[in-house]
Amino acid sequence: MLTGAATGTAHAAATTYYVSPYGSDSNSGTSPDQAWKSAAKVNASTFPQGSTVAFQGGEWFSGCLVFNSANVPASSATTPFKVTSYGTGKATLRSTCTGEYSAAVTADHVSGFQLTGLKLVNGGTTAAGVLLQNQSSATATKSLLVSDSDISGFATPSGSTSTFGGQIMVLGYAVNGNTGPLDDVQIRNNVLHGSSATSTAGPGVYGWGGGVNITNVRVEGNTVYNLGMAPQTTGAAITANGWNGAVIQRNVVHDIGANVTSCGGTSGIMTYTSNNVAVRHNEVYNVRPLPSLTAGCDWDGIDLDGGTTNSVVEYNYTHDNAGSGYLAYTSTAAGRVWGPNTFRYNISEDDDAAKAQGGLFDVVPVAPKNALSIYGNTLYTGNAQTTKDTSSACFHFGYAAGTWGAGSQIKNNVCHMANKDKYGRTGQLYYNPNGHTGMTLANNLYYGAGTAGFRWGGTTYADFAAWKAAGHASGEVWGDPLFTAPGGGGTCTWSPVTGTGPQPCPSAYTLKAGSPAIGAGAAVTGNGGRDYYGTAIPGSPNIGADAG
Repeated sequence: MLTGAATGTAHAAATTYYVSPYGSDSNSGTSPDQAWKSAAKVNASTFPQGSTVAFQGGEWFSGCLVFNSANVPASSATTPFKVTSYGTGKATLRSTCTGEYSAAVTADHVSGFQLTGLKLVNGGTTAAGVLLQNQSSATATKSLLVSDSDISGFATPSGSTSTFGGQIMVLGYAVNGNTGPLDDVQIRNNVLHGSSATSTAGPGVYGWGGGVNITNVRVEGNTVYNLGMAPQTTGAAITANGWNGAVIQRNVVHDIGANVTSCGGTSGIMTYTSNNVAVRHNEVYNVRPLPSLTAGCDWDGIDLDGGTTNSVVEYNYTHDNAGSGYLAYTSTAAGRVWGPNTFRYNISEDDDAAKAQGGLFDVVPVAPKNALSIYGNTLYTGNAQTTKDTSSACFHFGYAAGTWGAGSQIKNNVCHMANKDKYGRTGQLYYNPNGHTGMTLANNLYYGAGTAGFRWGGTTYADFAAWKAAGHASGEVWGDPLFTAPGGGGTCTWSPVTGTGPQPCPSAYTLKAGSPAIGAGAAVTGNGGRDYYGTAIPGSPNIGADAG
C-alpha cells in the first residue's frame, strides 16, 4: 500500500487514511497501525478523489472537518471521496468550531462526497452538523451523500442574525453569496435529532436554493425527532427549498417545534420555491408547541408552501399535530406561482389538536391560481377542544375571496368529525367564509354527530340536506364510513431504513363491509393507480384512502 505524501502535497494514489485517538499525526495514516490522530491532520492533508478518510469506530474525536477544492482538488462523482468509520461501531466527532456558518463537516464543491456511518455531536456553539454547498463554481457539484449517520444538537447559535443552523444544511446559495448549484443530493437512513422534545436543536434538513438550483434530491429512510427549534423558526424538520426534482419518502418525523412561537412557524415536512417534489410514505406526528400553545401558528404535518409547483403529497400518515395534517400554502414566492399540485391517499388522525391552523386540511392564504387536486384522503378527528368556541373544520379555506385555478378538484375524501367544541358541536365540514369558487366538489363522504354544518361564503348550511340542496357539489354522501377502528391509528411501528413507509399502519382506516364509501367514489384521471394500502384502484373507487 502506498504511503501518504507530506502535509500540503497530494497523495500518490487513492487509498484509505485512518484516524485513531491512539495514533500520531506524524504517521503515514495508510493503515490502522499507522493511523493519524486528529481532525486537524485531516484538514491539513490533500487527497485525490477516490480516497477514504476513516475514523476508528466506537471512539471520540474533537474538531471540525472541511473538505473543498483545495484539499480534494480532483473531485469526481464516479470515484467518490468518503468519510466514514472503521472497525466496530460509529466514530463520534464532537464539533469545536464556532460562528454563524460553522459546521462539524463541510463539503464545499466536492463532487462525489460521501459521509457515512458517523456520529456528529454539537460541542457547544457549532451551527450545523453537515454543510453541503458550492462556493466557487457556476457548474453543479454532483453526487453528494450523507447516510447511516447520527447527527444531533446543532442549531443557530444564540444571538445570530442568520437562519443558518441544523443537522444537515443543503445550500444552492452558498454562504459567500455564490449561486452554486448542487445535483444528485442523497440524504438516506440517518437519525437527526435533539436531546429532548424541548431541545433547542434546529431543523433536520434545511437550507435554501439560489432560485431552483438544487436538483435530483432524495431524502429517505431518516428518523427525525426532538427538534424543539428556536422561538422564531420558520421551516420544518425537513425543508425542500429551491429543489427541482426530489423525493422525500419513508421518513418518520416527530416531536418538532416545541419552542416555536412564530406564525410561519414550523412544519414536519415542507417545500418552498421548489418544483417536482414527491412527498410520500412518511409518518409525521407531534409537531406541536410544549407545554401548550401560547403564541404562533402552523405546526402542520406536511406543507406545500409558497412557490411550490408540479408536486404531489401521497400515501402519508399524519397524526396528533397541533396544526393541520396537510397544508397548501398557496402564495406566490420569489415570482413563482403556486401549483399545480396534488394531495392524494393520505390519512390524518387527530390533527389540528391545538387548533393552530383551524382545519385538518388547510388551503390558505389565497385561492390557488393553478390547479389544486385533493382526492382520496381520509381525515378523522376526535379531539375535544372544549375551551374553543368552534372546533377544527375538516377543510379550511383562505383569508380572501377568489377562484381556484382551472382543473381544481376535491373528490372522494372522507371527513369523519368526532371532535367537540365547548358547546358540544363538532367542526364544520367546510369553512369557506370568503366564498372560494372554481373547484369541482364531488363524491366526498361526511359524518359527524352534532356537526356545525358547512360554511360557504356568507351562508352556513346547518345539515347535509341543506348542503346538498345548495348544489355546490355532486355525488356527495352522508353516513358512518364504518372504519375498522376510527381514532385507533396511533403511532406506527416500522423501520424507515427497511420499510416502504408506515403502511399498512394505520389499519384503523380500512373500510368494513357495508360502508357507504365502498364503490361510491368518482373516477379521477391520472389517479396514481394505487391507494394508501397499495391496492389497485378500480374504475369506481371507494371514497377515502382505502380506495381499492
